[in-house]
Amino acid sequence: MISSSYVKLAARLSSHADAGRGEAPIFGPVSFTVDLEDHAPLAAGPARVEALTLTLLEFLAAAGITASFFVTDEIARHAPRLLRDIAARGHEIASHGYCHVRLQGLDPAGFTAGMTMAKARLEDICGVAVSGFRAPFFSLVPETAWAVEGLLAAGFVYSSSVIPGPAWVGGWPGAPREAFRWPGGLLELPVPVAPLAGRMLPVLGGMYLRALPLRDLRRLWRRLAGQTLWTYCHPYDIETGARGRIRGLGRAASLVLGFNRGATLRRWRLLAAFPAPPLGIRAETLAAAPFSSRGKARHA
Repeated sequence: MISSSYVKLAARLSSHADAGRGEAPIFGPVSFTVDLEDHAPLAAGPARVEALTLTLLEFLAAAGITASFFVTDEIARHAPRLLRDIAARGHEIASHGYCHVRLQGLDPAGFTAGMTMAKARLEDICGVAVSGFRAPFFSLVPETAWAVEGLLAAGFVYSSSVIPGPAWVGGWPGAPREAFRWPGGLLELPVPVAPLAGRMLPVLGGMYLRALPLRDLRRLWRRLAGQTLWTYCHPYDIETGARGRIRGLGRAASLVLGFNRGATLRRWRLLAAFPAPPLGIRAETLAAAPFSSRGKARHA
């Protein structure tokens, strides 16, 4: 059983191979990631998500960005042609789980089989190796540390599933903010966070990125120093029309997540000034770096 032990990088690395070559803009360097999921009832079909995803793909193509797409098994089953298109454009294909449910709601005994199946389906559809995993709702927390063993058994190389520190939703207090390795060798690329009001805020993604005033985002940027930086969004983050309840969340939370959706791509344009490679490529670089044997995550 995985404990709270971890292994940290022996020395901080630059968050991008090109960092230090010239003067970086205010925002950057940042990897771009998409959590490809469908928050609406399945009866609505995949057409809406496909249209929103194509908009994201067009944005990425215009900016010359290669991104990481974390895909649920549901999307893989219902929209394989979309996934082939994403892979054909050179983007990384990774897994967002065999169902979009917090890890706390899954059966640990069936997790390895579920993730093995989801990984194999993505690889079969896209014809590429799948090495990355992101837990729905960033739900890799102390009580779900059992998932690490399942991910290793299923053949995953890295995860980006931990909010390092106390957060308003989830979070692992005491986890490192920089890249670290779980027992067994799984690399973790934690959510980039900035401390604010006693919590760790994932300011580069989702609701946080579009809700924060730009002046506050610039101010908080300095607090991200030393972390492997990446931004994330979902198809619904750019859906400015009809808004439904997001599966797995209550009405109030769904309403909050609908705030200021029109700002998502405007924020991404700022971050696109200095993009970093997809997380899979950065994971390969980090995995080859020396790690120290000191460190133990502290539970709250």
